[in-house]
Amino acid sequence: MKTLLLACALGFAGPALAQQAPAAPGPHGGHGIPAAAATFRATVLLETPLLGTERRIYRLYTINFGPGEATPRHMHPGDEIALVTEGAVTLEMQGEEPRTFQIGQTFHPRPMTPHIARNASTTAPARVTVSSITEAGKPSTILVPLTN
Repeated sequence: MKTLLLACALGFAGPALAQQAPAAPGPHGGHGIPAAAATFRATVLLETPLLGTERRIYRLYTINFGPGEATPRHMHPGDEIALVTEGAVTLEMQGEEPRTFQIGQTFHPRPMTPHIARNASTTAPARVTVSSITEAGKPSTILVPLTN
C-alpha cells in the first residue's frame, strides 16, 4: 500500500488546491494538506482510471484519526462516500447541523460543499474508508479557509 500525501499550493485569490505528490516520511499523510499540518493519516488502497475513460479516477483510501483529530475545512469537486470502520466520526457540513456516524454507517459530503470530518472521541481512534471519483488531472480536495 502507498500512503497518500496531497501537497497544497496556495493561490492569491482563492482556496488552496491539492495536487498529488509522493508520500513524505513521517507519521501523517494528509488528504489535501501538507504533512506538517496533517492531523490524520490517509492511505491509498487503490487508484485507477474508470473503465472506458481516462477522464475519471476512482480512489479507495482509509483515513485514520487519532483521538480528537480532524481534517481541515475543505471540499471535493467530485463525489466521495465514506464508511466508518472504527470509532465514530462527526461530519460538520456547511449549512447543516453536525451529524455523528458510528461503525457501519456511511456519509456522502455533497460535492463543492465545505466540511470538516472529526473524530467524535477524544480518547479513542477512528477510521473511515472512502470511495472517491474525481476528474483526472484535477485536485480531489480544495482547502477552504474559515471565515468570520
